[in-house]
Formats: sequence, C-alpha cells, structure tokens
Amino acid sequence: MSEDQHIPIYDAQAPSEESKQLVALFRDLESRQLDFLDDAAKSVVERVATFLAILFGVTAFGSVFPPPYLKDNAAAKTFVIITLVLYLVALGAGMWAIQPRYYRRYTYNVSLLAKELEKITKRKIFWLRFAGILFAVGSVALAALVVVIIWHA
Repeated sequence: MSEDQHIPIYDAQAPSEESKQLVALFRDLESRQLDFLDDAAKSVVERVATFLAILFGVTAFGSVFPPPYLKDNAAAKTFVIITLVLYLVALGAGMWAIQPRYYRRYTYNVSLLAKELEKITKRKIFWLRFAGILFAVGSVALAALVVVIIWHA
C-alpha cells in the first residue's frame, strides 16, 4: 500500500455527554423524518391553495370579467397564466409527495427494508423540493403580476 492509501487511525475516546446528546438528537430527527416531510408537503399544499385564492381574487372574481386592469394588458394576462400553471403544478407536486402508496415490507431482510425507506425518503424529498421551487417561482410571478397591474394603471 502506498502512503496515501492508508486508513487513518483515530485515537479512541469515550463519548462525552455532549456527543451522546448529539447522536440521540440525530437519531430522533431520522426517526421523524418521514413525518416531517409529510407535514412540510401539507404546508406547501396549504400555501399554494392560499396563493391560488389570491390569484383568483386578483384576476377572476368581480362584477366584470375580465377586470379592467387585465383588458389590453398582455403582460398581466401572461403573468396570470404563468402563475396559475406554476401554482397548479406545485400543488400537484405537493400532493404527490403525500399521496398514500404501497410500500414493500421486508420482514426478514433489514438491508432491503433500509433501501425501501431510503427510496421513500428520496421520493418525498424530490417532490417536496420540486413543489417548493415551483411555489417560489410562482410567487415571484404573482408579485410581477401585481407590479405589471400597478404599472399599467
């Protein structure tokens, strides 16, 4: 073996009370990770629904449709459509993250069980991140819509 291929040797020490607490904290976080991801996805769905209500309030509801501030304002109409699409896809992604699924339960194979848990966690994280990004971009588009409406008025 060459010198750069040696396995480093660390001095063994008894774990301190602080390190034991840190390990316990991470063990607890890991055990509650799926619940946290589900709660976060539900939160994204709730936020998107709230912002969709705002978007509909700005664009669709009123005594006259389309509202006067959308007539002859192509930029505002474009931002309405972009925001609506982004929010609807974010809503779908958040709901997909918490959608009940069938998961394999390997009773006697802990390795496959660990892989299944990792697969579940990765899927939830992916869809939650995707929903969060779409929500953020949709919120920027909503802010741009408001700016365009004010600017055009």
